[in-house]
Formats: sequence, structure tokens, C-alpha cells
Amino acid sequence: MKPSVSSLYQAVELQQEIPPLLIGERANSNGSKKFRELLLADDYQACLKIAVEQENKGAHVIDLCTAYAGRDELKDLTTLVSLCAASLKAPLMIDSTTPECIEACLRIYPGRAIVNSVNLEDGGVNLRRVCKAAKKYGAAVVALTIDQQGMAMTSGDKIRIAKEIHAIAVDECGLRPQDLLFDCLTFTVGSGDENLRTAAMDTMEGIRLIKSELPGCLTVLGLSNISFGLSPQARRVLNSVFLHEAVCAGLDAAIVDAAKIIPLARIPEEDREVCLDLLLNREGEGEKNPLMRFIEYFSDKTAAADEGDEANEKTVEEQLFNKVMDGDKDGLEDLLAILRQRFKPINIINQILVPAMRHVGELFGKGEILLPFVLQSAEVMKVSVSLLEPYMEKAESDTTTKILLATVQGDVHDIGKNLVDIILSNNGYKVYNIGIKMPVETIIEKAKEYKVDMIGLSGLLVKSALVMQDSMPQYREAGLRVPIMLGGAALTPKFVAESCVPKYEGPVVYCSDAFAGLRAAQQFEEGTLKATEYDEATAIKPMKPGVKVLEIDRSNPVPQAPFVGQRYVENVDPSELFALINEQALFRGRWGYRRAKMEAEEYRELIEGKVRPLYKTLIEKSVAEGWLQPKVSYGYFSCHSKENDLIVEAEGKEHIFTFPRQAEAPFLCIADYFKTEKEGGDVAGFFVVTIGDIIAKEIAKLYEADSYHDYLMLHGFSVEVTDALAEYWHRKMRKELSLGGDDGDVVTQEYQGSRYGFGYPACPDLDAHKPLFAFLKPEGIGVSLTENMQMVPEQTTSAIVAHHPQAKYFAV
Repeated sequence: MKPSVSSLYQAVELQQEIPPLLIGERANSNGSKKFRELLLADDYQACLKIAVEQENKGAHVIDLCTAYAGRDELKDLTTLVSLCAASLKAPLMIDSTTPECIEACLRIYPGRAIVNSVNLEDGGVNLRRVCKAAKKYGAAVVALTIDQQGMAMTSGDKIRIAKEIHAIAVDECGLRPQDLLFDCLTFTVGSGDENLRTAAMDTMEGIRLIKSELPGCLTVLGLSNISFGLSPQARRVLNSVFLHEAVCAGLDAAIVDAAKIIPLARIPEEDREVCLDLLLNREGEGEKNPLMRFIEYFSDKTAAADEGDEANEKTVEEQLFNKVMDGDKDGLEDLLAILRQRFKPINIINQILVPAMRHVGELFGKGEILLPFVLQSAEVMKVSVSLLEPYMEKAESDTTTKILLATVQGDVHDIGKNLVDIILSNNGYKVYNIGIKMPVETIIEKAKEYKVDMIGLSGLLVKSALVMQDSMPQYREAGLRVPIMLGGAALTPKFVAESCVPKYEGPVVYCSDAFAGLRAAQQFEEGTLKATEYDEATAIKPMKPGVKVLEIDRSNPVPQAPFVGQRYVENVDPSELFALINEQALFRGRWGYRRAKMEAEEYRELIEGKVRPLYKTLIEKSVAEGWLQPKVSYGYFSCHSKENDLIVEAEGKEHIFTFPRQAEAPFLCIADYFKTEKEGGDVAGFFVVTIGDIIAKEIAKLYEADSYHDYLMLHGFSVEVTDALAEYWHRKMRKELSLGGDDGDVVTQEYQGSRYGFGYPACPDLDAHKPLFAFLKPEGIGVSLTENMQMVPEQTTSAIVAHHPQAKYFAV
């Protein structure tokens, strides 16, 4: 006798003569908005009508699910099982994760039902209980390939878990192989996730393996997952093609809306091939991957006549997920109000919002989404959480991993730290961002007060890296053992591994960017986080003594300085600076609008249609609102070099600048570009420029308001305007020294000389600011120094101007 299920009125074979068995999916509180609303209104008769409609549209079996937060599932499910039993010819699939509900329904159902579903997520506790009930009442069981490690992704894991379930259900509990319908699970091929490009193939191979290695067992599939995230009309076609391919692989049953499956013969051959390219991960010709070709192909297709049918509507969960993906805040309150009726707020965060943000992070890591759009997604996450927080119990909000973030003592830079805060907090972590210039003692105190699980330290320049290194023993002596993440431009894996890891007993981890911090936090939760290691074989060897440096010709004439000493300039017109802004550095570097995997034309449209208008708006607003207050302290001073030192004479005193020399050829050092005392001495120019602190206050307001995208845009703009001011003033100084190179805004010839910013690659030691401040006195334009020799406001930069014809930019 063929394996069958039955209602009060008829039996239905599980293996249809023309497969598959179609299981109607719309009488489900999780998959149908209409069914859910009727259930909430206690309108059982209308709920029954949806089940009847599914039967009339060709479903062989009706899936019935009433699970909903705040509802009495036992009452709802047993009531509807009784109604369906009396009214439906089609047998029922009782869809619940609660053994008590399953047993109660099997007890009252007059036919042979299917139970949906069991798995090994809890090690087999519920599996054994449900299988014993199925044996007692003669039911079939859907078994999902899930174990304690999660959902099986590969065909190997799918068959392994299926065999483990088979051993328990058949050998222990006494079910027959034909009583088991294995759901190999499928994942969307529409997300762009590289790990899911073979999802359809893995599922089909899993079906083949189960059919061949577990004789007698059947297979079932929740079909629509394959197309999650794609347009409704494209989903219908892809689902239909996938169903055909899965049946060819051995699929016996599919949970689907039968009315929305298109016979393969009615699908145009070109449509089928585009779908098969995506399902089988066929690259084909051209640069576009199968997903991009699929999306572009169906973007021009008109929706089917019944596009507005409920089957094509996205569920509320899908809508919220897509809101995060799209960075769209409109309508969030209504979506969350609906979801709160079904789920606890903490479950909405953990099961929808956090997975959406992590998917955004994965796409960013693959270059498929740009940083500004990541921040827009983070804004949606932040708003959603704030709307849910009033409904959360305090205990729920205290269960997440807690991370303390700080910029180290003496360091005023916070953009890196704040980006880490944004990414971590919007991926479900509790972040304590305690600010900039934080002493070690305060960090230790706050880490203990908040009982944090991890610490993240940030610092931009070399001095900050040394502070991190020197602070490690203090954290150890304070009894801390939590992982410490270190990030900043001056850090390297070698420095962290050799200078920081040995001085602390917990893991010390180098994080190159915010997403590296996220990966570290995830590894901590998984128990796989390790301290940063470094391969000694790749270490750069130090310069050997006695190596001859590059010869610099110092026979050049010394230019006549227009004055000797220091002067202030406080009337710089901001409009003079915008033509000197490096747009590539701003758009691609500061803002993150890189081409990545976009086509050239698509990228051009992004820049011209979105980025440049934003840039223009910031220019206009910065002038209209008075955000920019450019000021300069500069001067020319007599000087002479002595090996790696430059001795500057100012106000009757000598001020010594010691510059580093390159460890490899051509072994350059800034001091080489200035004449020695024996050669008659030289002249050096210096400047400190700032655009003031008004714009810094505007940036801080945006961050406090959780306007992450606008925060990044304005901060990046402020940095590049500061650099433009430095270039503008360097041009003025070249002109005053008669070095040529520009006439107003027009470059007339290749200019002579170079400027070297303190704290940058040619002279990274910020201790040079101490003698610089002694004779330039930039306090007069509102600039001060931290104990780490960094300048405040952050939108400030300094430099030495060398006039030598051979002076070029370099790094040590």
C-alpha cells in the first residue's frame, strides 16, 4: 500500500502520480496577513474559509498554523482542527512547535495528519516526544535538517542530520521510513550572499541523497524561501522553475500556494533559462553574475495580472527586513506595531533586525554595498530599537554582549570609534561609548562598573598606539581579562602582536576597521576569538648602521622670505577653498562611495545623481550657516640642519625638530632638504590652519541624533575642507617665497618644494608640535594641544614648508 494521509472523507497518497504533493500554505498565521488578522479577530469561520479556498485552488493537503504571540495556541489550533475536519476533504498538516498542541490535535483529528515539524535543535528532546505521539496516533512527520549547530547549509550536512533523525524516529520511536518527510531546507538565492549562491543546488543534492540513502523516506520543501528578497513577479516564475527542478531531483511534496505555481510549459524558454542560471549558479557570458542578470531581466517585466494577490505580498517580517536593507525609515512604527502583537520586542530585534544588519555587513564586506548605505541601514535599526524599547522588560535588554569603547588618552579623534559604535550597537550589542581622551584609570573604572564583556580602544596616530602599548600592564594589574580590541591608523598586526599581546592576559585583537570589530565580537560570542598573531618571517628588518643616504644637492639658493617671525591671518574667505577640495579623496575615501562591483555607468549615475548634489548642498549650507571659520598662524624662520635634526631660530631661542629617516632606499629625511650651518643656513616655513570648532559641534549634534549617514558626510567634508585650507595656504607661502607654481587658482608651472604635515608619514611624531606651538602660538586662533600633542579642534592641521627643488612627499 502506498504511503498516504487522510481526512474524514478521503485518503491522499503522499507520492502523487504526477508529483509533487501540494501543501497549501495560506492558512498560516506566520505566512498570511489576512489569516492572521482574522485569527486576531477570533473569526474562526473566516479562517476556515481560507483553508477551503486553498483546497479549491488545488492543494492536496492544508497546512494549519495558529502560533501567535499573545494568543492561546492550544485553543486556536484545536478549534480550527475540529472545523477543518468537518469541512475539508483535504487532510491536514498540523503546524506547531509545541508538543502539547500537536498531541491535542492528533487526539481529536479523525484522519491521518502530517505533523510539521521536528528537528535536532534541542538534541532530540522534542523529536522523541512528537515521534512517539505520531506513532500512537498514526501520523506522518515533517523533519527539518537542523541540529544544535543550526540549519544545514551543505548537502553533506543535510544528509548527516537526516540520518540522525531517522535513527531516532525509526529505530527508537518505531515510525516507518515512509512516515518521515524530510525538509532539506532551502535558502534564498536572491540575497547576493556569496555563501548562498549554491543554495538551490545544495538543496536538490540533499533531496537526491535522502532518496538514495534513506530508502522509503519522503521529501518536502517550503518552496518560496528560494526567492526571498526578489520582486513578486520574479518570485512566482523562479518558484515554479525551482519546483520543477526539485521534483526532478526527487521531491515528493511542496508547501506552496498551488494557485501561484505556473506550469513549466507556460513559462517562456528565455525566462526559464534566466531562472536556471540563478538556481544552478551558471556564470554565462559577461561580467554580471547570475543574480544581477536575473534582477535586470525581470525588472523590465510587467507584473502578472494577479500581482496584487496576497500570495505576492511580502510578510510583515520581510517588509521590516527590507526596510533595514534599503535604509528606509518610513512606516516603521506601523510595521513594528503589527509585529509586537506576534513577537516579543527582543525577538523582533534578534530574529529580524539583527539578521538584517548582519546581512548588510556581509554585503559591505563583499563590496556589494557602500558605507553610506550601511549607515542608513543602521539608522533604521536604531529607530526600530528605540520604538521597541518602551515595550521591553529590563531583563531582556541586559542579556546582550556588552562592549566599552574609548579613544585613548590625549587623542581627540572619534570618527573611527563612533563608526565602531554604530556598527556594533546596530548589530545587537550593548555599547558604552565613553568618549575621547580617556585615561586608563577611567577606562578600567567604567569597564568594571558596566561589567563589560569586551573593550575597544581607538587612536589615530603613533602616540596613541604607544599609549595603548603602555596601558596593557595596567589593565592586567587591575584584574581585567576581557578581550581588548585595538584600532587606529597607526596600528599594525605586528605592533599589536609584539607590543601589546604579551603585556595582557586576555586576548588582544587588532581590528583594521569597524567591521573587523564586529567580526571580533561575533567570534567572542562563538568562543573562537584569539589574540592577534604575527609571522616573524615577514617582519621588516631595521636599517643597518653606516648605510649611505641619498645625496641631496644643497647648492640651491635660499629664497627671500617676506618677513621673519610669526603672523595670524583670520580673514580667509571659505569660498576660496572649495576649488581645492580633493573630490576623489572625499567621495571615495571619506564618504565611502567607491565603485566596488558597480558598472561604470551605474557608478557615474550614483556620483552625479546623489553624491555631487549632496556635496553641493554641504558647500552651500556650510557658508550660509557660518560653519567654516578658516584661520591661520604661520611664519618664516632661520634654520639649519644637523644630521636628522632641523634647528629653528625663533625669538632668540633654538627649537629642535628631529625627523625620522627611511629604513630603506632612498633613505630620505626632511632635514636633508635644508642647508647646514656650515653651508650658510636656510629658511623654513611653518603653519597651523584650522576651520574652527563650529562645524565640529554640528557634527556632534548629528551623531547624538543618530543621523549616522549625515554624520559621516559632514565629518568627511570637514576633514577635506581642512586639507584644502592647508593646500590653499601652502600656495600662498610658495607665492610669497617666489617659488612659482600658481597664479591665483591657475597652476602656471610645476611648483617647487613640498609641505610635510606633522603626524603624517614623513614626520609621524607629534612631539614636533611642542616646539612648533612655542613659536607659532596657534592658541591665538583657538587651537590647543592635548597631552598627546594632538591639536584641538580636530579640524586643524600643521606643516613644515620646505622650498628645496628636490623636496617631494615620502613616507618613513
